[in-house]
Amino acid sequence: MLSVLVEPPGSTPPATPEAPPVPVAVQFEADIFQSPLPTWTPHCLGFGSPWTYCNGTALRACPSGAVWRHTGADLQTGIQPVSAAGDGVIVGYLTDPQFRGGVLIRHPTTTGVVITQYWHVWLRAGYSVGTPVKRGEVFADVADMGSLTHLHFAVFNGEFEPHAWNGALPPTACSGYPVFPYRFIDPTAFIQSHALVPLAPLARGIRIYSS
Repeated sequence: MLSVLVEPPGSTPPATPEAPPVPVAVQFEADIFQSPLPTWTPHCLGFGSPWTYCNGTALRACPSGAVWRHTGADLQTGIQPVSAAGDGVIVGYLTDPQFRGGVLIRHPTTTGVVITQYWHVWLRAGYSVGTPVKRGEVFADVADMGSLTHLHFAVFNGEFEPHAWNGALPPTACSGYPVFPYRFIDPTAFIQSHALVPLAPLARGIRIYSS
C-alpha cells in the first residue's frame, strides 16, 4: 500500500504515461540503471494512479476534493532480495510499523543527481546511511506484509530533500505537499531508457488485484 501527492482542487488528474520512454545515451557506468527485482510486474498502483487500496477503496478523501497521486511503481513480488538500481550511496532509511522500511539511494549521473526510493523492505546487515552500493548489489529484502507484500519503487530527479520521501506512505494531512509529479519521474520509463537490457517483462498497464 502506498501514498501519493496532493493536487489542488479543479486540476485535471494526470493520466498514467503511455508514450514510450525517450532513449538516452547510456555510455557511462553512472548512467546505467536496472530493475531492483529480477522481473518488472506491476501491482495495483502505477505512476500517477489515485491512491487506493487494491480493491479500489480510497484511502482518504480530502474535503477540498484534492486527490492523492502515487509517485512510484508497485511491483508484485514475494519476499526476495532487492538490488540497487544504480551505483550510488544510501542517503536515507526510515522504518514504519505498518509499512516496514524505506530506503533512499543517491545516484550521481552525467546529467545530474537522481534518488531511487524503495519501500516495504528491510536493510541487510552491514548496510546503513552512508554505505556505497553498486548497481545490482543486494542491499535489502522485501518485507513480509502478508497478502499486501510488494515493492514500491520510485525515482526522484534532484538532490535529497524531505519531499524525496513523498508518495509511498499515506500523508496525515490534505495539504502541504507539492503538486504531482513535482520532481518524480515515471520509474518504468526511467529504467527502460537507462537499461542495458530491456525490462522483462515490460508491462506499462495497471493491473488491479483484490486484497
